[in-house]
Amino acid sequence: MWLIPILLILLPVITSCQTLETASASVDTSINLYAFVGKRISIVAFDPTKRFRNENPPKIDSLTGDTIVMKMRIYMDQAFIAKYRVVQEVYNRLSVDTVEFEVYDHWGMPHFEKYQTVLLYISKSEDGLRYVHQKYQFDELRKTRKNFWVGKRGESLQALFDKKRTSVFISRGVFPK
Repeated sequence: MWLIPILLILLPVITSCQTLETASASVDTSINLYAFVGKRISIVAFDPTKRFRNENPPKIDSLTGDTIVMKMRIYMDQAFIAKYRVVQEVYNRLSVDTVEFEVYDHWGMPHFEKYQTVLLYISKSEDGLRYVHQKYQFDELRKTRKNFWVGKRGESLQALFDKKRTSVFISRGVFPK
């Protein structure tokens, strides 16, 4: 008999403990974009020209020994490999618990590295072998008392994503106009 009142008291508590980690992400595989709540594991600098130099060694003249052709790339950005735990998928499914992606930033360390948990936007590279961060795009997040992720001004994850989708990502050609 005493069990029913306890269950009636606990039922609202249990149902309000739902986290957004179980919410389902919007999926459109025709769009090369993944938005997710990510928790930083690591961000490490790397040399983006190394692979290019290995694939394009200098051509040496066999008679004189002079370098006659030397292909090079000059990056105006610093490059990083970021590794994040996927806390919640917001747009398209990564279907992994951690993701590694390349970050290119003209100003040095990416600004999102200041925050432990952020809403990140990445896309697959043209060759489909790696993920690349959508340059400068992220949203700072905080957790509410009810255990939901929201923007720094209280915006929902969907509102944050929709704002980027209808502005930055349309102008970049990620979404059609």
